[in-house]
Amino acid sequence: MTPHRAVSLDFLTPVILAGAAPTNLAGLELCPEDWPLFAADGGVHSLLAYGRNPRAVIGDMDSIGDIDALDDSIEIIHQAEQINTDFQKCLQIINAPLLIGFGFLGARYDHSLAALHALACLPDDRLVILVGQDDVMLRVCGNCRLNLPIDTRISLWPLGKQGFLRSAGLAWPLNGLVFEIGKAIGTSNRVTKNNVEIDAGPGDGYIVILSPSCLPEILNSALAMAGLEVLEHVA
Repeated sequence: MTPHRAVSLDFLTPVILAGAAPTNLAGLELCPEDWPLFAADGGVHSLLAYGRNPRAVIGDMDSIGDIDALDDSIEIIHQAEQINTDFQKCLQIINAPLLIGFGFLGARYDHSLAALHALACLPDDRLVILVGQDDVMLRVCGNCRLNLPIDTRISLWPLGKQGFLRSAGLAWPLNGLVFEIGKAIGTSNRVTKNNVEIDAGPGDGYIVILSPSCLPEILNSALAMAGLEVLEHVA
């Protein structure tokens, strides 16, 4: 198996990415099997245990173990530098309208913080969903449209500093508010209408945090926001 360094992997479809945080990958079954599937370093073992082979493994390969034991169909994209995490390396290489990450939240809290840092560092406005055992997060830059059950718990966290023009469908409106780490956040709001609208002003982007039970709704909402076809089997 020959290590390979790739500059860019470009896709028009969503891309699934698996990290190494302990998880049963619950929710992966909602994603079509033809969506490209990648592993961030040791995340390959989570996928193999789930019965799925990724197209490639991306990272510094310090958590894989015996690389030669992997199936020859799995490409190795070796990124040796230690400045960025394996998740950041994946984000730098993979270009897609939507990325769904499993295994980047939970377990070690410093790893979860590192995942949020990676989202804050993104220079573009792509949508990213991170799925954990306790939360599902959607990274948004700009306006957000979600279809959610009434009374759903919803939190918003700024990835730096983020202003909001208006909102609809939330118990506590965001109209005219500015969120900033260390100053103001939006923990534990509540959905009052199925169609939630958030119009964002200038800012660094934000994450929407929901219960994992909302993954079907947030997945289809993200697909719609990305201009992609929604999934009828999760509607």
